[in-house]
Amino acid sequence: MTGVLWALGAGLVYAAIALRFPDRYPFATYSMYAKLRDRVEGAVLYVRVGEELVSIGALEAFAGLDAALVTPKGYPCSQEWVVWETRRWIEANLATEARPDAVDVEVGFRILRVENFVLHERCVVLASGRASWRSR
Repeated sequence: MTGVLWALGAGLVYAAIALRFPDRYPFATYSMYAKLRDRVEGAVLYVRVGEELVSIGALEAFAGLDAALVTPKGYPCSQEWVVWETRRWIEANLATEARPDAVDVEVGFRILRVENFVLHERCVVLASGRASWRSR
């Protein structure tokens, strides 16, 4: 019975603090992370080889692709960690020149917006260059 009272008391204290400080970690609400109130569109990172969308991990030996341009700054992206991991992968796998088997690669954002129940999409290229397949 004592354990139940402690748990109930801790839950009430947590709830009181969360209500007093709604957007401060660890008492945060989802809006702290997504900030959707004023957002009318969202950005989703893509990596494209030709017409095919691929995982960044499928590529290596990036040449001519400026990793510093792969950033979520200025874009309505809720998954910034994906952008930073993509940038980290590119930086860790840079090559001084493209291999003979290199393909053209493009990294950018798909900007998505729903208006009158219709999905609108436009692409913004952040960086492009050449890379080789890790194994195919």
